[in-house]
Amino acid sequence: MTKTSWRTLLAVPAVVSLALGGALLSASSASAAPGELVVTSPTAGQTTPTRDVTFSGTAVAGSTIIIHEDDQAGAVIARTNVPANGAWSVDHEYADDAPVQQTAFVDGIVGLSGFDEPKTVAFTLPAAPAQLTVTSPTEGQYLASRTVTVSGTGIPTANIALVPSAGSPVTGILVGADGNWTGNVTFAENVDRAQSITVNQIVGAAGRGSVTVNVNLPATQTLVVETPQDGSTTASRTVTFSGTGTAGSRVSLTGDFPFVQATVGDDDRWSVEVPFADDAATAQSVRLTQVTGGVGTGDVTVAFSLPAVETAPTTPVLDKPVITAPKDGATVTGPDVTFEGTGTPGSNILLVAVPTDQLNARAAAEPADPTDPIVVGADGTWSVTLAVEPGDYTAVAQGFLLDADGEPVVDADGEPVVSDPSDPVEFTVTAAVAPVGTTPAAGSGGAGTAPVATTPTGQLAFTGADLAPAGIAAGLLALIGTALMVVMARRRAHSA
Repeated sequence: MTKTSWRTLLAVPAVVSLALGGALLSASSASAAPGELVVTSPTAGQTTPTRDVTFSGTAVAGSTIIIHEDDQAGAVIARTNVPANGAWSVDHEYADDAPVQQTAFVDGIVGLSGFDEPKTVAFTLPAAPAQLTVTSPTEGQYLASRTVTVSGTGIPTANIALVPSAGSPVTGILVGADGNWTGNVTFAENVDRAQSITVNQIVGAAGRGSVTVNVNLPATQTLVVETPQDGSTTASRTVTFSGTGTAGSRVSLTGDFPFVQATVGDDDRWSVEVPFADDAATAQSVRLTQVTGGVGTGDVTVAFSLPAVETAPTTPVLDKPVITAPKDGATVTGPDVTFEGTGTPGSNILLVAVPTDQLNARAAAEPADPTDPIVVGADGTWSVTLAVEPGDYTAVAQGFLLDADGEPVVDADGEPVVSDPSDPVEFTVTAAVAPVGTTPAAGSGGAGTAPVATTPTGQLAFTGADLAPAGIAAGLLALIGTALMVVMARRRAHSA
């Protein structure tokens, strides 16, 4: 009998053979059979590069390698046959929700038995991919509002919690079937501008990713514009802008005027006057911005209307008329006398011919009936023909204006706008010699002529306008009559 080692006897206590139908059936215990099992990967305590773990080592050629989860009773996660060279290898990919701490039990079958020394390897998996991203806001972003919309991607059906660095968390945000999620978090007006938002993803009761984003909130808006009010019409083209803001801040005004700034006082009030040019449009829009410590803290636009430009009425200036005919000292054969002269184009001429011996008798006289208006033409000349009785006369002309209704144009004081009177012209009218056998009609004249008052009435013969009311006409005649007397008195004094 062959000598059997005590180890073999202990490991294999018996072999039972039964002849059954000519076949030999053998049964053996789960005893270990000779053959060394070596596990080279993963090594004890190793953190694997990925969750797709490669198990490898060496064993008896033709044997089978079986890998269990945790221990010999655990689920089989991998199996492979050992090739002729004895080097074996098999992969297993752990799920994303598998714990990072793992233990693998490696045994197998060699012949009809297991390996005499199975191996247990403890190792660490890398953290599962969070599958959580935050696409908005971005890191360090300067935000336009203190209510922040946060969005990103995650694991469908997972729960998202937004945790602001100041304020209450926002929960109950679900990741959609397409992997997208969005939510809002609001920061109080009194918190600092530098804040952060932490986004946590939860699947079941386990965290599956956390991302923190730092943001810069907008400064609290404190600018208030009290005047001018939006939609109002200002009382003047010098507009007072005023309101409240943050003490020490700068308020800048941008509009149809040079750049203007105001400083907010310690009482939180500010004010500045802005003059608008006369040619500035009545409809205006001004943007006011406030800057506090280099940060914008207000932006307000006010639309309003300016009053129309008030232009002081200007009194027209009329040229002093000149009587060019008849000449001073001339003798004219009557009864028709043609008066010619120059003046301001478009103005009217008031012509007065006074018997020279009447100049010192009256300062003014009742007007005679006028003829058609005497209007100075575009070339600056005028002309009128009057029927005058024989005698010595002094004539003077004065310019004045009529409006569209035929009324004299008056100045700011209500006085008619007149020119200086012309230099007086003295002339003599002699009777025409009547042809033999004819008797001229008294006071007759050519077309466009008008009779003048006879000397005994003391009236001032004039023409030039249908002046109404009569008081204005009388006033004009008084002016020109007085001017005549002054001029004549000066002439006499000069010739004496």
